[in-house]
Amino acid sequence: MMKRLATIINTAATLLLLVMFSSCGVKKTQVIPTAISSVTNPITLDNLNLTKDSYQILKTETVESVIVYEETGLGATKTIKISEQNHEYSLEFKKNDNTGGYDIKYSGIVKFGYLTQYDSTLDYNVPAPALYGRGLAAYRLINAVQSQGADGIIEPIVTMKVGQEGKKVIFTTTLSAKLVKIKTK
Repeated sequence: MMKRLATIINTAATLLLLVMFSSCGVKKTQVIPTAISSVTNPITLDNLNLTKDSYQILKTETVESVIVYEETGLGATKTIKISEQNHEYSLEFKKNDNTGGYDIKYSGIVKFGYLTQYDSTLDYNVPAPALYGRGLAAYRLINAVQSQGADGIIEPIVTMKVGQEGKKVIFTTTLSAKLVKIKTK
């Protein structure tokens, strides 16, 4: 199971790098450090036909991510900054009129989690703060599942709130799910 998970994560990271290198507007020598956790082909409890005595709900886990979005300048001087509230990472997209995309400066490690099939369509040429928020929250939930020794989750509840502090737009994503452990005989 762990070997398969490692293979999935390595494949996902490779796909992400290929997307990054083939995108317009991204410097070809630039690699943005990205950590990805993914659940491929998730199986629901309904699919397993489990009875109540064959699994245990360990606890309800709730995780949150807060992403800050800022825009400055206009036209050729337009810059978009997307950052994690606690400074885990930040991305600064500066419009590049020559390529039609963005040049990117970064710090930290961008973290994405996928609770369904890995989505290789992440495009650094289209800054989408809501996706960064959901991705980071899913990454944190997957890590919580692993650290608690759970086998999976019951369908997560996802909420996103959007607020504003001056010129900054704040995206707060919360994921809540019951952690499940399958009993073995």
